[in-house]
Amino acid sequence: MKTALITGVTGFAGSHLARFLKDQEIKVYGTTRSSSIIPPSNLIDELIISDLDSKEKCIQIIEKAKPDVIFHMAAQSNVKLAWEQPSNTFLTNTVTTMYLFEAVREVSYDIRIVNIGSSEEYGYFDGVQFPITEKSPLNPTNPYGISKMSTSLLVKQFFEIFDLDIVHVRPFNHIGPGQKRGFVVPDFAYQIVNIERGLQDSIIHVGNLSSKRDFTDVRDIVRGYAMIAEKGMKGQTYNLCSGQATSIKTILQMMISLSSKQISIKIDPDKFRPVDIPVYYGSNHKVKKQISWDRNIDLTQSLVDVLEEIRREEW
Repeated sequence: MKTALITGVTGFAGSHLARFLKDQEIKVYGTTRSSSIIPPSNLIDELIISDLDSKEKCIQIIEKAKPDVIFHMAAQSNVKLAWEQPSNTFLTNTVTTMYLFEAVREVSYDIRIVNIGSSEEYGYFDGVQFPITEKSPLNPTNPYGISKMSTSLLVKQFFEIFDLDIVHVRPFNHIGPGQKRGFVVPDFAYQIVNIERGLQDSIIHVGNLSSKRDFTDVRDIVRGYAMIAEKGMKGQTYNLCSGQATSIKTILQMMISLSSKQISIKIDPDKFRPVDIPVYYGSNHKVKKQISWDRNIDLTQSLVDVLEEIRREEW
């Protein structure tokens, strides 16, 4: 891999992937839908502003970047917004993916595509078996999960019918520096830093803490993407996850222990979700066996890095 194209390069994982690839002396092109977020010049060689909303646009981008690998990460990934705008989510996540695959088929069969899906493709149903493997049934329970499952079917079709060099990746929850509010770890972290700065009473207001999820540091996740690009078998799907379930309560207690302040917890019933899956975690056996990937960053270090980043912000 000498040159990579990252769609959605300004996103949480996209920016970390760009940094990782640049550290490996790989030339990085990236796309974004908005010109309002410009990544630092040391993270990317060239930024291309495009919606990827036609095959022709995708062809132009590919011919400009001449990538060895395309990491397709551009997506509308907010589940709440997906419920509010399901048709836009499907257009952004699924139709543009088809445009990209069609463009690669027209430009060059030598390009490898790493298509980023989601653990939301598996969904949930009575009797689901844990840990979830790549052979587990797909039963997405929201429009975002449906859109990502649809891209996995496109991967299968374009590989089987056209022999395109595509792999599909299903990451589970990832955390780390740079994640925006609206996710559990940064939401807790901002409350803790507010308390440390005297901007909030020493009480964290939370919803259900009993749920257990599979957390992996985003820097390990993107390293997995790069390793799959190099070693993954075309046409295959790979989970990227820790293989362990950690409760939200444990996450919060770990974060509080990293603060010098005495902080109490108050359960707020208004913060409970209408439906909350009690336990959800995946199997990373396949990616460990075939790719030799494993986590390098433990959960404590991820939480330390998130808190330290927010503490450095000027408010």
